[in-house]
Amino acid sequence: MSKVTETGQATEAPDVYETEICDDDYGFILAADGSLKSVFLPDSVPFKAPKNVSRILKVFGIRDISQVDTGDDTLH
Repeated sequence: MSKVTETGQATEAPDVYETEICDDDYGFILAADGSLKSVFLPDSVPFKAPKNVSRILKVFGIRDISQVDTGDDTLH
């Protein structure tokens, strides 16, 4: 799937199914309605999340990454 940028050039979107997920990656699972279902975080929590990750968490009302339960439960 490609995406057209502001400059009018097509860029290739990353294929998450072909990309290896590493221990230091972040992941967000969203429901069809856009609600946050699950989050996976690097194993080294607690820590300061990167700015873009913090922004995503704030969209879902999470101000502190240590608030995220890293268990197997679904977030609602």
